Amino acid sequence: MLSRVMEYFGLKRDFSHVGYFETEQQAQLFKELKFLLRQGRLVALSGVVGCGKTTSLERLQSELATEKDILLSRSLAIDKERVRLATLMTALFYDLATEKEGRLPTAPEQRERKLLSVIGKRRKPVVLFVDEAHDLHHRTLLGIKRLMELGLAEKVTEKEKDD
Repeated sequence: MLSRVMEYFGLKRDFSHVGYFETEQQAQLFKELKFLLRQGRLVALSGVVGCGKTTSLERLQSELATEKDILLSRSLAIDKERVRLATLMTALFYDLATEKEGRLPTAPEQRERKLLSVIGKRRKPVVLFVDEAHDLHHRTLLGIKRLMELGLAEKVTEKEKDD
């Protein structure tokens, strides 16, 4: 169908080379998202099919990578319905750990402690991007929330020690 549309309008190339056009509303959205992400908030970006969610997330990831004040991680798992918290924790570990920190343990308690330790050493907010997260199992989403709460509790404890 795209080839017909392009032929009808006399287009020789598709629009992939054009780049990203940002409206005032999108700029404001990015500003708000960055503010929330720096505070360690859980953010879900939703919208109808084709409205630009994935493109916006890719643009946001690119900007955050350039700014370097937030650590980025992405889950590359495709079968979202089967993704569990351990999978997302592994993605975080692979993206954040150095070679010196070794491997992520398989035992749940050790795994959580090691991941929180790795995150704590980096001393920056961490963002885990999960495209199509609405397909994640509800228990996985609850696990993400609990993991965030553990990280936040650890930050509060560290802050109290500093005071």
